Amino acid sequence: MTTLRTPILIVGLGVMGGSLARALRAHDVEVMGIDPDPLTGARALQDGVIDRFDAGGEGLVGDAGCVVYAAPLRVTLGLLEEHAPRIRPDAVVTDVVSLKAPVVERARQVGLGDRFVGAHPMCGSERSGFAASSATLFQDARVYLCGEGDGGPVETLWRAVGGTPEWIDAAEHDRMMAWVSHLPQLVANALAGALHAAGFTPEQMGPGARDMTRLAGSNPEMWEDLLRASAPVTGTGLTSVTRALQVVGDLLARRDVDRVVEFMQRTRAWRVAEDET
Repeated sequence: MTTLRTPILIVGLGVMGGSLARALRAHDVEVMGIDPDPLTGARALQDGVIDRFDAGGEGLVGDAGCVVYAAPLRVTLGLLEEHAPRIRPDAVVTDVVSLKAPVVERARQVGLGDRFVGAHPMCGSERSGFAASSATLFQDARVYLCGEGDGGPVETLWRAVGGTPEWIDAAEHDRMMAWVSHLPQLVANALAGALHAAGFTPEQMGPGARDMTRLAGSNPEMWEDLLRASAPVTGTGLTSVTRALQVVGDLLARRDVDRVVEFMQRTRAWRVAEDET
């Protein structure tokens, strides 16, 4: 059985990287951390989440048997190129970026293609930073994997922290994420914007509005590069939602509530069937 590669270096100790470090504490592995914020590193060391820390990473990259990039898309692309010459020849390289094709391609360009397997855990939080990290974040989470490298060690890593690996083509993954992740984020922002423009406050929201606007609390900086990369497909999704809302709005303007209810019944049937599955 494949075992965890050690030491494991986590590049970025935000909610995803910090959660991975916390989850790995249950295993007999050395965990190292890189983060541009020295205070984050000091907190992770103080909490016993990591064993070694280096803000720049020069002293840690070459020591790692597994390197996990838990940084935004643009940062990850740059660090892959910067770190490639120093990564051990036997090291496994992976990441947690929610778009896979650009990262897989960059790994190939910098000579890491045969050792890189990109990962995207389908979990997260609207909160950000190390303080929001949790040792149970990846429990029962589907983890999509893409790439040309040996997937065994990466599958072992994610199973060790409670995830369920599933292989997928990188381009298909990114198209799916534009619809099921990026589109809901922007719809949540749009709803929050409408409520704000109408003069309502978060304190006045009921459970439904709180649930639907939860994603509006996400850090926009985290989304900037992802939306730039997925813009055409996400834009198509927004157009589809806009058309559906326009139809419902026209029906309500005509007091044709019966047809609105029919629409709600169809969408409810789809959602309930998904829950039952």
